[in-house]
Amino acid sequence: MMEISTREQVQEYQEAVRRFAPPYLMRQYEATLEDYERITDEDFRCEFLDGVLVVHSPATLSHEDILLFLAFLVRGFVEKGGTGSTFGSNAVMQLGRRRFCPDLSFLHRSHFDRIRKGQVAGPMDLVVELLSKSTRDYDLREKRAAYREGLVPEIWLIDPERREFQADVLTMPRNGTNGSEGPYQSEILREGRWSSRVLDGFWIDVGWLWSEPLPNALDCFQKVIGSRIA
Repeated sequence: MMEISTREQVQEYQEAVRRFAPPYLMRQYEATLEDYERITDEDFRCEFLDGVLVVHSPATLSHEDILLFLAFLVRGFVEKGGTGSTFGSNAVMQLGRRRFCPDLSFLHRSHFDRIRKGQVAGPMDLVVELLSKSTRDYDLREKRAAYREGLVPEIWLIDPERREFQADVLTMPRNGTNGSEGPYQSEILREGRWSSRVLDGFWIDVGWLWSEPLPNALDCFQKVIGSRIA
């Protein structure tokens, strides 16, 4: 691994990565948590999983469009109910020595004590990953398994290309993971509604996510809120 102990070496590393044409998912093996802490910043998205630095390429416009649509719905619902906070892809979730940046996440207000030094130490209550060609295998295998080992209560894995919405829901919290996954129920939807188990009363019509163009976010939000009031 290239030496990255000084600020100049960190900048050299970041610039070397940025010269690659997206899409890409780069791995740097034999890394340490200290390497991660030196390299990652608000402009350089990086994750740390079992001695490997994982660097993502910048998101595409269609990826960002769907994420902003989802964020509008989830954040609006959370703020209306005062249930917690919603975060974007720069928020860091610490699961033991692992470090992840979900595309979208929600933390219940009862767990605000997990916020330490600008990161969340422990699982978010909901994490959302929007899959792409470069991240599909990583998200569905390694990252999903790590989220389950970390006992994230609800996980959404959204694949726009294959038009699949997959949700994993923790059914019985456990004390300590010991390297094993908690008990989860999984469901894959290609159409119809998904009703969140963590965000009580929140639902989404997964077909909205495959629409081109996306439906009006405010209209969709009003449908979600209207059904809750009704």
